[in-house]
Amino acid sequence: MRIEKVILKNFRAYHNETSIDLDDLVVFVGKNDVGKSSILEALDVFFNDNKGVVKVEDDDLNKKAEQEGDTEIQIGVVFSGYPSEVDLDAGNKTTLEDEYLLNKEELLEIRKVYKKGKCTDVFVHAYHPTSELGKDLLLKKRSELKSIVEENNLQCANKNKNAELRKAIWENSGNLNLQEISIPINQKDTDAKTIWENLQRYMPVYALFQSDRPNKDHDSEVQDPLKLAVQEILKNQEIQNKLDEVAREVKQISTKVAESTLEKLRELNPEIAQQLTPSIPDSAELKWADVFKKISITSDDEIPLNKRGSGVRRLVLISFFGAEADRRKKEQGASNVIYAIEEPETSQHPNHQKFLIDSLVNLSQTGNSQVLLTTHHPATAQLLPIDSLRLVKLNDDEAMQIEGGDHVLMEIADSLGVLPSIGKVVICVEGESDRKFLLNLSNIPELESIVSLDNRQIAIIPMSGSNLKTWVNRHYLENSDVIEFHLYDRDADEKYKESIDAVNNRQDKSFGTLTLKREIENYIHKDLLSGSDQFSEINLSQINDWNNDDIVSFLCSHTDLTEGDIKSILCGKLAQGMTKSLLADIDAWDEVEGWFFKIRDLYNSRTTVQT
Repeated sequence: MRIEKVILKNFRAYHNETSIDLDDLVVFVGKNDVGKSSILEALDVFFNDNKGVVKVEDDDLNKKAEQEGDTEIQIGVVFSGYPSEVDLDAGNKTTLEDEYLLNKEELLEIRKVYKKGKCTDVFVHAYHPTSELGKDLLLKKRSELKSIVEENNLQCANKNKNAELRKAIWENSGNLNLQEISIPINQKDTDAKTIWENLQRYMPVYALFQSDRPNKDHDSEVQDPLKLAVQEILKNQEIQNKLDEVAREVKQISTKVAESTLEKLRELNPEIAQQLTPSIPDSAELKWADVFKKISITSDDEIPLNKRGSGVRRLVLISFFGAEADRRKKEQGASNVIYAIEEPETSQHPNHQKFLIDSLVNLSQTGNSQVLLTTHHPATAQLLPIDSLRLVKLNDDEAMQIEGGDHVLMEIADSLGVLPSIGKVVICVEGESDRKFLLNLSNIPELESIVSLDNRQIAIIPMSGSNLKTWVNRHYLENSDVIEFHLYDRDADEKYKESIDAVNNRQDKSFGTLTLKREIENYIHKDLLSGSDQFSEINLSQINDWNNDDIVSFLCSHTDLTEGDIKSILCGKLAQGMTKSLLADIDAWDEVEGWFFKIRDLYNSRTTVQT
C-alpha cells in the first residue's frame, strides 16, 4: 500500500486537523523546530505501534488542546494500493468497496487515537451507510445479522457468511444515507477487527532514521539496515504463508498438549481444572521479527554498528540506500517500504551527501518505495527536484501549514537562505492567477510547439506583489545557471517598470517585460466572458477600451464576486478556452507568441551552456 496523505491532530505543534499530501519523494523544509520531524515521527508511531524509534509521550499532546480539555492525539494515514480482497475467515472473502470502507476519494483512511502514551482506538474513516437498517453492520455478530435478514424477509445467497448477510441488508435498505464517519476496527470479535488484522499484512514497512539519535544497546532495529531488511522479508506474502502454516501447526499441537494436561488435571482436581483454559495466540499476534532481532552488521572485533561513530553509521546507511535502489529497480513485486530520513546530510562529506541524495531519489522512482526527508540545509535542497519540496510553517493564525509548488519558492529561499535547484529558466509573474494563465496558454498547440511550460526545467514563480521587488533586489539566482524571464502587468502607472529595467540591466541575459495591455486579465477574449455562467448577464459593451480598462474592477462592480475570485475564473477556466484566433482577434497573438519565443531562446541558451 502507498501513503497518499498523513493527517495530524493535537500532535505537538499540530493542533487543528492538518492534512499533508505525500508523494514518492517528499522533502519537508522549514526553520528549526517548526514541525518537520514531527511528521516523520508521527508516521513511525502509527506504523510501528509505539515500538519503533519514537514513542508517544504525555508531552506530545498539543498544549492548546490540553488547555481546552481535548486529550486525544490523532494520527491518520490515507492509502492507495490497498488489497483487492481481504479474508474474513477461511474461504470467506470480501472487498473494502463492498464493505463501504473507503472514503469519498475511494481511498483507505485509517486513524489511530492515542491517550496518555497508548493507542486506545483505531478507526477507518469511510463513506459508510448510516441508515437505521444499514448502520453498524460490521460491528454485529452473525446471529444479529441473521435476525435482521429474517425479520425483514430479505433474500440472502448464504446466511453462513457475514459478508453475504451484510450485502443482502444493504442492497435492500433503500437509501443507505452514506456519510463520512469513523468506524471502530479494533473491537474484539467483530468483522471490522478481522478486516483490520488482514490489512495490517499489507502495510508498508516504515523505517525512520534520525539525525541526532543517541547510541544505546536497545536501539530499535530500523537503525541497522539488516534489521530493516528482515522486516521487509517478513512482509513477503509467500513467507507470511509459510510462517502462518508453522504457527497453525504449533498451535494445533500445543492445543492438544494443553487439553490433555487439563484432562489429567480434572482427574486430580476438577475445581482447579474448571478455572483454567488454554491460551494460545493467533498467528497475527506473533512477533516473528523478534526471532531475528540479533541480526546486525558488526566489525571484525564484534563491535555492533550502533557503537560505531555517527559518520560510520551514516556511511553504512548511504551504502544500504544505494544497494536498495539497485535491487528494487530489478526486483518485481517487492513489498512497499517507506524510508524516512531526518537531515540526511548530517555527518557526511559533501561527495557522500550527493551520492546519498541521488540514491534516495532513485529509490523513490522504483515504484515500490516512498522517501520522506527533512532538511534545512541549502546544499541538500539544491540537489533535490523542486516538485518534491514542501514548506512547513506557521500561518498567521498560528496553525500549521504545509505547501509545495512554485508559488512558495520565495518563502523556501528565505527559509533556507538560498533557492533550491529549479531548472534552467524561471518565469517570474505577479501572482498565482498569472501563473495559471501562462500554463493554460501553453496548451494552445501553436504556443506549445514553441516551448512547453509543462517542463521540470522551467519554473513559474508568483512574486505575490510585494515580494516582487524583494526578489529583483536580492537577485536570488545570482551566480547560478538559471536565467530569469519576468512578465508583469503594465497597469495604469507602470509601477513595475523600475523592476523590469533592473532585470534587463543584469549581465546574465535575464529578460523582463511589461504587458502591452493593462493586465493579464485583459488578454481574455470577451466572447469567453459572455458565454460563461458568471458573466453572461453583464453588458460587456460598457467596457470602452478592452486593452486599457480595468476589467477586474468592472466585473467586481457587477457581481458579488471578489477580485480574487474573478481573477481565478478569468485566468483559470476561461483562459483554457483561449486559442490563437481569439488572441489574434484582440491584437494579442504577436505579443504572446513573442513571450514564448523569448522563453524558448532563454531555455536553449542555458541548455547550450550546460552541454
